[in-house]
Amino acid sequence: MDADRRLSTLAEKRAAEFDATICNNRVYEEIKDLHDHGPDLRRYVSVAEDVYDLSADEDLDDRRLDVFGAAESINDHIDDVANEVVAAALADLLEVVDEWDDVWDADDIADAKCEARDWLQGHVEAAERAGVWEEVSA
Repeated sequence: MDADRRLSTLAEKRAAEFDATICNNRVYEEIKDLHDHGPDLRRYVSVAEDVYDLSADEDLDDRRLDVFGAAESINDHIDDVANEVVAAALADLLEVVDEWDDVWDADDIADAKCEARDWLQGHVEAAERAGVWEEVSA
């Protein structure tokens, strides 16, 4: 699978975790790398996919490196990085969402803020790694 398709699948999966449309949209956009907040998830996914491709060419009889194992190791961290991206996206959303009252109604904004805070409080480690826990817990 190429990195773009994998990011699309990951974005859809992560966005589906949110009922509030504002959160759903923002998480989807961030995972797809349409904004520039949080870690570069596209780079992690691209590297993992490149290493998987390299492992397909590996001669198992003359293996000097465990290329597939390296790909798996990188892949194991992608969910953690995705959580950091979501944390950064939601922290950013909490800072700006009140200004979106020209597009969203007050109930939508309130729902998004509640869901964003709930997610962040349930994912403290990701928020800390993303460097946003201090600002959202204050």
